[in-house]
Amino acid sequence: MQMRVVLPQLEIYKIEREFANVPHAHANQFQVTIPLHGTCFFTHENKEMALTAGNGLVLQPRDMHSFAMGDDAGLIIIQVNDQSMYPTAMKTRREPSLYQHFDPVTLSDYFKKWMMDMISFDSAHGLAVEELECQILSYLHQTLWGQAGTMETVHDRLVVDPHLKRVLDYIHAHYTEQMNIDELATIALQSRFHFIRSFKSMMGVTPYQYVLQLRVEQAKVQLQRTDDTVTGISYRLGFSSTSQFYRTFLRAVGMTPEKYRAETR
Repeated sequence: MQMRVVLPQLEIYKIEREFANVPHAHANQFQVTIPLHGTCFFTHENKEMALTAGNGLVLQPRDMHSFAMGDDAGLIIIQVNDQSMYPTAMKTRREPSLYQHFDPVTLSDYFKKWMMDMISFDSAHGLAVEELECQILSYLHQTLWGQAGTMETVHDRLVVDPHLKRVLDYIHAHYTEQMNIDELATIALQSRFHFIRSFKSMMGVTPYQYVLQLRVEQAKVQLQRTDDTVTGISYRLGFSSTSQFYRTFLRAVGMTPEKYRAETR
């Protein structure tokens, strides 16, 4: 069984049971291989090794490799574009060690959460995709480099309140439009990872979740005060489809848009 998540800067694979591939390399991607259970028989640059649960490998771009495993094994592979592999907070680039230890239970739990996020969000909304990508990269950076991968600078801490206020003003002015993490992080004068963490710490939700809250609140107003169709309201507020609007509204309000309109008029 194989599961795959593809995002702009990375790909994740979860592979269970018998599997084997041929020697190959990735020109512009790092590959992090983490066995979850059983044994993975790995070949790296003609060197053979047996990897057990939690004992991972971090391969550089263009490293030749292959692996095989039996029915009792399972693993997760994270492939990261080389420009996104290193934390922006790291002042001096430090190469990750080949051998790395991961907690397989924690990683499995994270993977389930990432998959649920993929299922629940609007994949056409760039902000949601970028937030998920940042979550995964943040986990990887923290695991490989510890605090060096997530540390805020003094400057970040000093400007967090006034500049996040500017971000809120911007979101309130543009919440019906497409946004991306980079433009919001630029307004906040933070890296994309620090921005998401700072925003959630202040607001209790991620930027994407906050945008959805604003859209739902405005949808409630329009359902109460206008005779516009649900489809018209959903597209005017920036939802990519009516079905996405229905799911978001039902999850936030506990009833469909039509029922809300009927009960509040």
